[in-house]
Amino acid sequence: MPRIRRHAAFVLTLACLLAGNRAGAQPAPPADDATFVLLTVTPDGRPAALGTAFFTDGEGTALTNSHVVYLARQNPGRYRLLAIVGREFYSAALVCATALPYDPENDTAVVGRDVAQIKLGPSRFPFTAYELGDIDYTAHLRGLPRFPSLRLGDDPSSGAAVRIVGYGVTGFPPASGVRWTATGTVDLLGAASDGTPVFRVVSTNRPREGNSGSPVLDAAGHVVGMWTWNEEESLAFGLAISSSALMRPCGTGAAGRPDRPIGAASH
Repeated sequence: MPRIRRHAAFVLTLACLLAGNRAGAQPAPPADDATFVLLTVTPDGRPAALGTAFFTDGEGTALTNSHVVYLARQNPGRYRLLAIVGREFYSAALVCATALPYDPENDTAVVGRDVAQIKLGPSRFPFTAYELGDIDYTAHLRGLPRFPSLRLGDDPSSGAAVRIVGYGVTGFPPASGVRWTATGTVDLLGAASDGTPVFRVVSTNRPREGNSGSPVLDAAGHVVGMWTWNEEESLAFGLAISSSALMRPCGTGAAGRPDRPIGAASH
């Protein structure tokens, strides 16, 4: 069965992996089961990238960052999307993804619209068991269950308390199936150069390597944004795409009028 090993070729650019310290992370409550691991793999299951996605309806529709699914979008003959939900894995089809103005594998990130929509289905992989780290997962082969989903809310306001929920790995071989929560405060609202509304979060336990594609939730558990970039200048800051830019993931164009511009992102 496929297994991620130390020498596996991970795509680390733009922090598709959530790396952290077990002592500094907080387990997410059961209400956040709508988030899941999204792997980019070869047809035989060898991993190339890892990120987070979250359900927006019970039928298996979910959102993530375009850079998380970049390899599958650029080369669908070589890469596929594998979603791990609970102790099962599914095939995921790419519905749409923003065409990025940079190469996530080689270039510095450009802040902007970075949104992808996927749809889960029964596994079509040529294996029925998958091992990620030290946990075994079973292929889901029949009709889909009803998935828990998150509700898109309004864009956040400055000073709002938020939490970022996602999956990741720690060390090699990676530990899988661990959900983490980072808490923080929205300290700056703005827009990317293409007009996409974004905001900055300051946090004492920010996901160090990114947590790309994770939902940013308000006190009511509504999605106010999607965590997308970390800032290099400080370990306390990260940037998220505002909820209004997620409402029509397969649409085009900018949304919202920012209070202030934000122009820098990092891996």
